[in-house]
Amino acid sequence: HEEITSANRQLKMEREVHQQELADLRSELQNVKIKHEQNAEELMKLLKQEKDDAEAQIRMLKMELVDEKNIVKTQYRQLEKIKIECDKLTEELTQNEEENIKLRRKCEFMKKELEKKDKQISSEDHLRRMDEAKLQFKDQLRHLEMEQESILTMIGNEIDAACEIFSRDSMEKFKVILS
Repeated sequence: HEEITSANRQLKMEREVHQQELADLRSELQNVKIKHEQNAEELMKLLKQEKDDAEAQIRMLKMELVDEKNIVKTQYRQLEKIKIECDKLTEELTQNEEENIKLRRKCEFMKKELEKKDKQISSEDHLRRMDEAKLQFKDQLRHLEMEQESILTMIGNEIDAACEIFSRDSMEKFKVILS
């Protein structure tokens, strides 16, 4: 009977110890759960903040990209206009050079004609008339040469201006395109 009583007491004490340990473990588990929930909430807050920051940065980068694309389009249109203008000026230069060649041929022809007429004239009356004609031809020749010089000067100035416009700030304008 004493052994049973002693065993019962022993069991009772062990049960109390186990129940105390169980209560401690439950309390510790509860604390760990609360701490885990707090950590999860903090992590969710941090993730939400990082997500919001990343979305804001993405929006800003998209706006910058749109701006840069618009700048590139504008610069491309300007480049196309400049190319078209250069092509026009080159074509005009070619035409003027062809006209210049024609004028030179005409001038040479007039010189030869003048020389032929000079040789054919024998009398002084004819010589005087031919001298007048020669002066007229020389005046016409000078006039044609001045006209040719002015045309070539004008074309040269237009080409210089177009090339200057084309080359001005060209490196800055195309950095965006290159990037």
